[in-house]
Amino acid sequence: MKTVRAEIAAPIIFTVVLIVSLMLNALSPRVEIVDQAYLKENIGKPGYVVVDTRSEEIFWGKSPAHGIPGGHIEGAINFPLDDLGINAVVAALAKSGLTKTNIIILYCTDGNSSEKFGEALVSEFGYDPLKIKSYRGSVIDWIKDPYNKLYPEDHETGWE
Repeated sequence: MKTVRAEIAAPIIFTVVLIVSLMLNALSPRVEIVDQAYLKENIGKPGYVVVDTRSEEIFWGKSPAHGIPGGHIEGAINFPLDDLGINAVVAALAKSGLTKTNIIILYCTDGNSSEKFGEALVSEFGYDPLKIKSYRGSVIDWIKDPYNKLYPEDHETGWE
């Protein structure tokens, strides 16, 4: 009898845990994923801030990897995540002007780090999830359009 109960109880417990986990995940605030068109439409608009979360060195032109150029999208500010500890983030947020009233569009090399930072802004720092956007694809997507530029103009291309 004990074996039958365990065989019945285990799937029920697993199902309950799975449903609760999915519900909590669905209720968690998520940042909006945006594309290149959204970024282009909003660069320079009042109330919008474009943020490059990569290191200062990459922001100013050093290639992060083979085939990926260094430099930044025009109008972006640099908020180098790798260079900051969690305690320094609070001071850096205040210094950078990334206020909770701005709509913040984050990008990095591929969109993964910037999306995680956006989620941290919401969950750890109290930013409104409706005001945090993550540009999926980021620089890797940006360079697919030959008309898009990165600055400074003498940035490394990532090709030798």
